[in-house]
Amino acid sequence: MREFSEMAVINSSWILNSLGQYLICVDFCGRVSYANEAAIDLSQYEYSHGVPLGDFLPFIVIDGETLFAELLRGSESDITACRVLLPHTKDHQYLISVSKVCNDDGAVVGRCLSVVDDNMSPVHYGDGESHLDPLTELMGRQEFERRLENLVNDASTSSRTHALLYIDIDQFKLINDTSGHGAGDNLIKTIAECLGHELFIGDMLCRLGGDEFGVLLSNMDTFEACSIANRLIKAVKRMPFVWSGISHRASISVGVVLIDEHAQDRDSVMSQADVAMYSAKENGRGRVHVYDKSDKKLSRLHDDMDWVHRINKALAADDFSLVSERILPLVDESNRTTMFNEILVRMHYNGELLRPGQFMPAAERFGLMPQIDRWVIKNVFDYLQRNSELNSRDVMYSVNISGQSLCQESFLDFVYRGLRRGNINPKIICFEITETVAITNFSVVTRFIHRVHELGGKFALDDFGTGMSSFGYLQELPVDFVKIDGLFVHDMDKNPVHEAMVRSINDISHVLGKRTIAEFVERQVVLEQLRAMGVDYAQGYLHGYPTELVDIVGGGV
Repeated sequence: MREFSEMAVINSSWILNSLGQYLICVDFCGRVSYANEAAIDLSQYEYSHGVPLGDFLPFIVIDGETLFAELLRGSESDITACRVLLPHTKDHQYLISVSKVCNDDGAVVGRCLSVVDDNMSPVHYGDGESHLDPLTELMGRQEFERRLENLVNDASTSSRTHALLYIDIDQFKLINDTSGHGAGDNLIKTIAECLGHELFIGDMLCRLGGDEFGVLLSNMDTFEACSIANRLIKAVKRMPFVWSGISHRASISVGVVLIDEHAQDRDSVMSQADVAMYSAKENGRGRVHVYDKSDKKLSRLHDDMDWVHRINKALAADDFSLVSERILPLVDESNRTTMFNEILVRMHYNGELLRPGQFMPAAERFGLMPQIDRWVIKNVFDYLQRNSELNSRDVMYSVNISGQSLCQESFLDFVYRGLRRGNINPKIICFEITETVAITNFSVVTRFIHRVHELGGKFALDDFGTGMSSFGYLQELPVDFVKIDGLFVHDMDKNPVHEAMVRSINDISHVLGKRTIAEFVERQVVLEQLRAMGVDYAQGYLHGYPTELVDIVGGGV
């Protein structure tokens, strides 16, 4: 319970004006000693000091007595709460909470009323509350959105501003995955209680779903909202959380959006708050970030989050396609694969087939790559099962894997089970990973490669040559193919440095027993240079663009 000394109440009006509610302090004679600006607007009095409370806010009679009489009673209880109707507010119901005002010696010198529009209040008395979140017993998302809509409407028709805080638990998935769902649920409950203790009566706290929370702050500006957000962050950092004898340090990231006359609607405010929260995470977690529509970085993040919705919709509707890009053998030897193809994914959107560069940056940013990788692998395996005659041909199909997928414990089992399906020959499958992913996740990648090799599958190292430690890692990675980054290949006939890089990568790869594939081959002169160097394969638009992967027996994948 927060208690204010008489001097603090009278002399620190800027604090009380920041509390996001209508506040009135009275002495034991029933005279108003302080009212914040919102309360004066509500009362419609031009001044407040010394005005009898019964005149300042004419409360209706409750159970035979006025709230004014309750205040004069001098009860030592910390807080009393009830609902009232104010005659001039068109039957609009308000929640009144009454607490003690103490001086510096701790003596009670009056009462402080917190008056909150009940349409915006999180607390209900007497009639129960439906749609509560079963885990935290906080208000559910449906009611939260209804009250957010009320704030947006209020801001559009008045000079008042409000704020929305969008809160996400940092690295929640790590705790949930390593310590179990019981630990995750307990952490959510503990943080919900911690946040609730830090908020005022009238601040609305809700669990939006998963590990996300929302807070609505009425009569609030951006500075005040950020102060409250920082207070919540500090409280969670101090919060002890122990599970199965192990102590965990929890933290939250908070996105802040001001709800003013420019707020379009409820959904746009929620979207902006979500973007601000993700920006706080990207800036280092445990931080506050305020949405600013003029911020170009936030604008890009907003665009990426729009892509997240589109990607999730495409995954749910199976709205992806596979295309095949030819990899041409340059050296005519019997042990060279004659039909080598890289499988690429396209996403259907608004009647178009989108290339990976249009949607994968957002998928990578928001952790959707494992879902896309699994879709691709499953459909490639299904294709090979339907066309079992490919197993006896001299072919190879190359499939890309992201670093996010490799870091999932279950992903290796998913791939391993797929490779052991009856009609699939693992020897015609080659998985590709980028050099950056391989170096960053060296031990995980090495283990993955060894497991795939056990079944006869192959591995290629993509975009090779861009890393500073490329050659040092190359001799340690048991890959079968090295794909020379197209940055060096596409203009090697005009750039002697790039030509030297391609030659060096090719020579060292051959010394290590690995075959080479040159990317971005688009001109015949470059192809002839690669052939002269002894590069094993060439890939690029010189020999055609990617084409739809269709069943030999007819029909698409």
